[in-house]
Amino acid sequence: MSASALSPDLIRRAQQSDPQAITAIYERYAPDIYRYIYFRVHDAELARDLQSDVFLRMIEGIGRYEDRGWSISAWLYRIAHDRTIDTLRRRERTHTIPLDAWVETGEDQDDALELSVERAALRRAIGRLSPSQAQVLRLRYSYDLSIQETARQMGRSQGSIKSLQHRAQLNLARLIAEDMGGAPGDPYSFA
Repeated sequence: MSASALSPDLIRRAQQSDPQAITAIYERYAPDIYRYIYFRVHDAELARDLQSDVFLRMIEGIGRYEDRGWSISAWLYRIAHDRTIDTLRRRERTHTIPLDAWVETGEDQDDALELSVERAALRRAIGRLSPSQAQVLRLRYSYDLSIQETARQMGRSQGSIKSLQHRAQLNLARLIAEDMGGAPGDPYSFA
């Protein structure tokens, strides 16, 4: 079922607490919402919990949902984004690193440490982007969505997505370079 197959009638029925309509929306979007959350939290159990929370909030708030040019999927992704960010912020305050992540054997220890440092710099830089810039990069690169699909998910035009992505890439390159102690440009420039 494509996103365009969700009719206004289905949404209206869901707003009237029709279990079949709510189930249809859940079945259509639950796997995508799970993937969106999982790629941000990297924890299957937490992703399932947040996915459940997103759809609980959908059920609680669907009566207030109005189609103002934003698809129901954009609304669901917004809920998922907000819940995920809240959870990540809480986790960041109590972040721990398992000991086995630091204990490695073999010749690749230096490479693994360098990769770990680069990934940490990338995560910190993405965390410093605006929410919309971080979202456009995740949709385009983590989920490999096209410009058109990203525009639909974010409720924006394709031109604004291209512009937002360009600004996000420039900001990301600058933030990573600052974090890594270098000047903007190689090797972290995406522009």
